[in-house]
Formats: sequence, C-alpha cells, structure tokens
Amino acid sequence: MPIVKGVSLIQQIKEANGSWFSPENKRFFGDVAYFGLYGKKTHEPYLVRSTEAWTDMFGNAPRLHYRINNVNKETLKIEDLIETEFKTFDNVKEWLEEN
Repeated sequence: MPIVKGVSLIQQIKEANGSWFSPENKRFFGDVAYFGLYGKKTHEPYLVRSTEAWTDMFGNAPRLHYRINNVNKETLKIEDLIETEFKTFDNVKEWLEEN
C-alpha cells in the first residue's frame, strides 16, 4: 500500500493499521491525538502521537508529551518507536526539520 497523493497521510496510516487506532488501544496508551507527518530531509513518513506519560497512571497529574513512530514507506505499517520523548509540538517540528 504505497502512499497516495491527495489523501492525508494519517488517514492512510489508519487504514493500514486498523486495530492500532481502536478506542481500547487509544485509552490503554493514553493517546490523545495522531498526526501523519514527513521528515523534511528524508521525506520519510512518521506517526506522531500526542499522549500522556506512563507515570501519569500512578496518580500523578496527566502530562502531555509527543512520541514518534517510524512508518514503513511501502506498507504504511507502524514500526519502531523513536526513543526521544518530545515535550512540545515545536520540539517535534524541529526534529522533523532535521530528519
């Protein structure tokens, strides 16, 4: 399932990874929102997730942050999580500028 121009990247990622975006999965991981974005230099697709930190499950106040997963360019399957935790969406945009 190669990337189709004219259709949003996040829509295509959702179609290729159905159960990943289920309400149960979203609730389990504390995901708030999803974005399909490209790296500026590599033009590689990425899944950006606005999510709550795992430590929030232990009674602490929720803390929103962003995580990025690689997306396979040919199949649009979600792949490995990038280890960096981004505190703001501006930090995500800076990372995408460099990748």
